[in-house]
Formats: sequence, C-alpha cells, structure tokens
Amino acid sequence: MNVNVEGAFVYFTIPIFGGIPITQTTVSSFVVTVLLIIACIYLGKHLQKRPTGVQVLVEKGVSMIYDLTISAMGEHNAHWAPFMGTLFLSSICGSLIGMTGFLRSVTADLSCTLVWAIMVSVIIWYNSIKHNGFVGWLKGFTEPIVVMTPMNIISEIAQPVSMAFRHFGNVAGGGVITSIIYTALALLSSMVLNAIASCGWLMGVVLMALGAGLFLLGRKKGKLSLEILAAVSFALGLFGLLQALGALSGVPVLSLGIPAVLSVYFDVFSGFVQALVFTLLSMVYISGSCPPPEEAGEA
Repeated sequence: MNVNVEGAFVYFTIPIFGGIPITQTTVSSFVVTVLLIIACIYLGKHLQKRPTGVQVLVEKGVSMIYDLTISAMGEHNAHWAPFMGTLFLSSICGSLIGMTGFLRSVTADLSCTLVWAIMVSVIIWYNSIKHNGFVGWLKGFTEPIVVMTPMNIISEIAQPVSMAFRHFGNVAGGGVITSIIYTALALLSSMVLNAIASCGWLMGVVLMALGAGLFLLGRKKGKLSLEILAAVSFALGLFGLLQALGALSGVPVLSLGIPAVLSVYFDVFSGFVQALVFTLLSMVYISGSCPPPEEAGEA
C-alpha cells in the first residue's frame, strides 16, 4: 500500500477558481473510474441468452448486489442496486489500487470518503423532503420533543462524519502500520546482517552449517519447530555471508515478504470489509428515507 503519512502529494495545480490541486488521490480516483467504465463496457458486450464463462460470474455478481439491496432496503428500493454496486466497487477498487506501489489508495484520503458520505446524506435529505415535504423534513428535527432538536441536528452532522472517518481510518491506519513495520524491519535487517558480516565470512558459513544440522535433526525427530529454526539460521548465515562479501549492501532482506503479507490483510481483506460496511450503512440510511409506498402515503 502506498500511503504518505503527511497526506496526498500534489502533482500540479490548475489555475482556476483560486487553484484546483491535482493530487495523488485525484489521479487514483480518475484511474479507478476509467478502469470501471472500461470493465463495464467490455463485460456488457456480446451478452448471450445462455451465459457462459465470464458472463456467468458477472450475472452472479449483479444478482448478489440486487439481492443484498432488496434484503437491506426492501423490494421497492431495488432501483438503488446500481448505485450501491458502484459505491462498493469504487471503494474496493479504490483501496486495492494502493497495491500498485505507485498509486495512492483512494480511500486512504479523508476528502474522498467524506465526499461519499456527504453524497449519501444529501440523497437521504432529498428523499426525506420528497416524501414529507420541506416543512415535514424540518419537523423531523423536533421529534420526539422540541428540546431534542440540537441533538437531532448534531446526529445528522455526525452521521456522514462517522461514516467517512470509519472507512478512512481503517484503510489509512493499515497503510501507516505497514509502513512503520517495513521501516523497522529494514533497520533490524541492517543491524543483524552487519553484526554477522562484522565477524567475517566464517560466521555466515557457521550459521549455514548449523541450519543444515538443525534441519536434518528436525526431519529425523519430526519436529517442525527445529525445521523452522534451521531455515532461519541458514537464511541468516547466507545473507550474512553475502553481506560480508558486499553483495547485499543496503538491501533490507528481513523486510522482504512480511509487509506484503500485511498488505494482503489491510488492502484486500480490510478494504473489502470496509467497502461492504460503508455500502450496507448507505443502504440502511437511505432506506430509512425511502419507505414503502403505502407508508409514504399514510405519512
């Protein structure tokens, strides 16, 4: 994940309306949008009555989005499925794009998730006014009693803020943790390998021989712990020997692999969960402002 703790880097500024900065997030959002449009056009071509191959997966995905929307919002709100699908795909793809290494995760920028949350709130307010009228919408802030009006107003403001910070905080926090661990492992790698190399090439050979001996012993006794210890000893010996010979100068060996595993969790798993949570919350909040026709008629 490519996360800058100080914020998104500004590539350039368009000199209109006081200056419009084009940041990493702007570029990433544009790339995600273009890729999703291309994917929709490509997957929507040459559809067959009897689906095969990729079309089966696409239709299954669309059906899942519609089923989830109907179960969360009701049959009368099934028309919101395309919007919810777009919101989910934009979120998950916006998180995954950080794994490229040169593009910033869209959801790691508060400005992006806050715009999404405000957009959902505007939709809620629009539907509330549409079904209850402007005066009826304002009366909703005085329920159940007038004294609760300040709390109701604060609740309306807190809703998009909490949605935005929840999504942003999990994605950006994961990126910061990964960056810190990567830096710490790079420093540890330099310290350990330099310590081994300072004893000369003989220390590396000894550790490799020790690792080979432990491996044979572990295989003989059937103990996985000895085999793991053998692998660590052999790897340290090998890398220490290469460091002593000057072949690994400046290469953070110990940081290879571990940050990638963490990135799979924070980018893929956590990104998917946060995208799903954000979409489900949007469904619940919007459905509250879009009651069934019979309830809307009674209101």
